[in-house]
Formats: sequence, C-alpha cells, structure tokens
Amino acid sequence: MITLIKKDILTQEKWAYLLCLVLFIPITSFFTDGSPMRHLLLLIALPFAFVTSLEDKQSKLVNSFPVTRNQIVIGKYLSVIVWFVLSAIFVTIYMFLFLKFAPFPSRMMTPAEYIIALSLIYLALSVYFPFLFSLGYKLATIPTGIFVFILFMVYRITLNLAENPRYPEVADFVHSINENQWILAGSIFTIAAIFTVISFFISARIYAKKDL
Repeated sequence: MITLIKKDILTQEKWAYLLCLVLFIPITSFFTDGSPMRHLLLLIALPFAFVTSLEDKQSKLVNSFPVTRNQIVIGKYLSVIVWFVLSAIFVTIYMFLFLKFAPFPSRMMTPAEYIIALSLIYLALSVYFPFLFSLGYKLATIPTGIFVFILFMVYRITLNLAENPRYPEVADFVHSINENQWILAGSIFTIAAIFTVISFFISARIYAKKDL
C-alpha cells in the first residue's frame, strides 16, 4: 500500500507541480489577498490538481505491481491524504510568511477549516475516482469539473441570497455557520465520508471487472 502511494508521488508529472505554483496567482490575486477563503480555496485546489493530473500511463505501471486490484483502489483513495498533508504544509508556510511580511490583513487557518478543505476534496474526488477507473483520467475530469462547478454555483447562490434582504433566513443560516465553523466542518465531513464510501465501493466494483 505504501509502495502504491509512493508511486503516485514519485511519478507525478513535472508540469503538475508547475500548474500548482501557477494556481497561486489567480487564487491569491497576485499574492495580495490574504483572506481565509482564498487560503481555503488554495488548500483545496492544490491536492485536487495533483490527484487529477496523474496520467493513464502511471496507472499501467501500477498494474504491474504484485498487488490486488482492491489494494490499488484503496491506495488511490489514501493517496489523497498524502497530497493533502503535503499541500497543507506548503500552504501553512505560505500563510505564515504572508502574515509576517505582507502589508495586507490575514490570519492562519483554523483546524475546522483544514477539515472542511479535506472533506471538500474527497467530496469532489468521490465523483472523479469511479470515472477514473472506468474511463481514464482525461474523460474523468469532465463530470468531475461539472460537479465542482455545481458546488461552486450553490456556494455563490447561497452567498447572494444571504445578501438579499428578502431572504433573512438565509442570512441567519450563513451567520450561524460563520459563528460555529465546527458545525459546518462536521456536516461537510459527514456528507463527504458517505459519498467517499459509496464511491470507493463503486470504484472497486468497476476496477475488479475491468479488462486491463
């Protein structure tokens, strides 16, 4: 299992690391926006980009390992945690340097925000992995991108409704979440866990029947 996870890291394409560095520019507004939401988006985008940029030829390499197909699927899901930890370290160092030296307001992320980031990553990848094992990484990015777009639209619509005085109940809901991040973190974590478990069994079933 450890060998499979190490393979994902060591065989990652060099352009993927460059892409992740480029992501800093739009997400941080050229390193001038230190808002917690920007840092949260950055922590979500980096591991998501790493995982979804692994190519099909790397999957063919894995199939030559003395492991079962079920172990390959488990390794793929567990590798997300490794990419998240590496990204979290990198983003945390960036936040610390930004807080120390940038002349813009900012703060470090809270533990609840780290959990929210990890949960949202798994929620999006719960759509990606079944398509990855059935269609390959290129085609899998299409439905995943649609799903991520829908999540973003729901987020934006909710914020817009909260700013509309005609919907005070939405504003109260958003305010209550902001007051207690752990409620939001726990809710998203629970939803993501359910989706991930379902996704895993679907992926394992697809990959077990796939002709290699």
